[in-house]
Amino acid sequence: MTRTWLAYGVLAAILLGATAGWAEDKPAAPRLPKNWQFALPAGDADAGKAAFVKLDCPACHNVPDPSVPRARTSGGLGPALGPAYAALPREYLAESIINRHKHIAGTLEQQTGLHTVSSKMADYNGIMSVRDLLDIVEFLKRPAPRP
Repeated sequence: MTRTWLAYGVLAAILLGATAGWAEDKPAAPRLPKNWQFALPAGDADAGKAAFVKLDCPACHNVPDPSVPRARTSGGLGPALGPAYAALPREYLAESIINRHKHIAGTLEQQTGLHTVSSKMADYNGIMSVRDLLDIVEFLKRPAPRP
């Protein structure tokens, strides 16, 4: 009987050693670095102006850049993206474009939720590249050119 227990002990040691080896093969779960926070990388403002025009954003939004064409008919349907918007964080501007119904900057009633509002902005997620997004945000962050 002692031999049986000894055999079980050896077998258990072998199995435990084998499973310990398996655990070493398994990669450790990733951990976020301390104080990590998402920050949108900077884009290229000139390329952003081109993307803004290419995606026909001026059809609804006016910007304080005289070289960007103004819409002939519906310009102003969306907010004018002037200095007040340039002061907003890049991440907020990006989210306003890619998740256009989540937050709508505007009147106090809209911000506090006293009225139900929804964005009339089209969904650009399927046609805008990440580079376009970064560049448009950089264009919106750029101070208005002086006349």
